[in-house]
Amino acid sequence: MKRPIGFPVRRFDNLMGARVIERVNRFAVRIDLNGEIHMAHLHDPGRLLDLIYPGSEVLIRKAEGSGMSWRIEFASDRGNMVLVDSGIHSEIARHFLPEGAIPEVKVGRKRIDFRYDDEYVEVKGCTLNVDGIAMFPDAPTRRGLEHLETLESLAKSGYGSHILFLIMRDDVKCFYPNFSTDPDFSKKFMEIVPSRVESKFLKFSFDGRFLKYAGEIMMCHDALHHYSRV
Repeated sequence: MKRPIGFPVRRFDNLMGARVIERVNRFAVRIDLNGEIHMAHLHDPGRLLDLIYPGSEVLIRKAEGSGMSWRIEFASDRGNMVLVDSGIHSEIARHFLPEGAIPEVKVGRKRIDFRYDDEYVEVKGCTLNVDGIAMFPDAPTRRGLEHLETLESLAKSGYGSHILFLIMRDDVKCFYPNFSTDPDFSKKFMEIVPSRVESKFLKFSFDGRFLKYAGEIMMCHDALHHYSRV
């Protein structure tokens, strides 16, 4: 489903600014909120080295059900507030899918994020900007590779297979698979996209209250040349 540039996909109320003290583990961050130390839940398993580090600025909200008082929603990078809550990716993706798309569809022992008619869609969130290029993944992802293999298998069986990247920042010009971080995922991605699996790369911006659609980007032109050399 097409959306106009500036279309609001989610509203965020009651956000508060804080600073990171340290990332304790994948899902817990110690923060400084107005001089008081708190623990905040981070719902993103990526490394986020450019976003979550001592002194970085984050936007948080009151948490529910995580065992921690706060939840990190955005982190600042070069003046951009970048969404770091993967728990709402499916909610965002729904705005770009047909009505009635079925979530969390079982395919053998795996799950794919959405199905509509005979089409399957896997959703990935992308936060990493390297010199104006959106890159995924920012950490090795065996699960991501398995999703690609499942999409490839579905395509071979005659189903429509799609991977939808939600790029949670608007300061990027094109997409490039992150060979240096995860060569296995990146090679498989280049093998099946676009010959078997269709891809889309949608970017978003945050204005302080609304996360808004900021347009579609394409694969970087030299991605295929890089793949041919590895």
